[in-house]
Amino acid sequence: MNFKAGTFAVVFGAVLLTIAAAAGAQQPPAVRQIPRSPAVDVAAHDRGRALWAVHCLGCHGTQARGSESGPNIIRTTTVNFDRTSFTPGSVLGPFLKKGHPTQSGKASASFTDEEIVGLAHFLRQKVNDTMRSSPLFTVADILIGDAKAGEAYFNGGGGCATCHNATANNLAGIRGRVATTVDLQQRMLFPMRGRGPDNPYAVTVTVTPASGPALSGALVERSDFYVTLRQADGTIRAIPTTGAKVVTTNPLQAHIDLLDRISDKQIHDVVAYLEALK
Repeated sequence: MNFKAGTFAVVFGAVLLTIAAAAGAQQPPAVRQIPRSPAVDVAAHDRGRALWAVHCLGCHGTQARGSESGPNIIRTTTVNFDRTSFTPGSVLGPFLKKGHPTQSGKASASFTDEEIVGLAHFLRQKVNDTMRSSPLFTVADILIGDAKAGEAYFNGGGGCATCHNATANNLAGIRGRVATTVDLQQRMLFPMRGRGPDNPYAVTVTVTPASGPALSGALVERSDFYVTLRQADGTIRAIPTTGAKVVTTNPLQAHIDLLDRISDKQIHDVVAYLEALK
């Protein structure tokens, strides 16, 4: 009996070790992190720069910041989603394949995969150049606008005064509450939503199922099949979206929409105006 018990203990211990080893080997892979300034392949960038000069420069300018005949594309979703993708050209390529005018008359759908990758790396570098970590970035380049023109845009075409006025979201003295002009511009273009259950800038969502009452709360997460929200009492609910109507409301949507139409000059003008609000 003692021999059998000892043998059983050895065998059982070996089984446990095997299970533990197998469990250790099945750990999920590490999540890939997107760097703040994605790497740029120099050779691909140079090919893209040559293509840019022939097909794109006339409309979008040497720095992709626009010209009199074409828009700034540095802040567009296509360029930035491509920049943060793990495969350069994976977003830009489908966009070009749908058809986009070029200064040379070349059909954008005819760009080869290699040419698209080159253009993607060229645009990555142009966006990287605008980051604070870039050696080309200097604070002196920011405060160059016309404050009076900025005030006119703020109260007119920019639509800023719709939300920011004497009674709501008053910006009087804003420059005294922000450390630097760079931070002021950053907060204007990319305002932070903040955190916490009482955050006034949280994105909210209302889900109306095919049958039953609507549910509303702060958006926590949204997938192709579910919406997760936090109700006013703190309850977290995951709701299937199949057959349901989903409506989201972002209090900062006006800032997001502004990125698609504001020019570099208008940005500098508005920053100059806000700089004077001390």
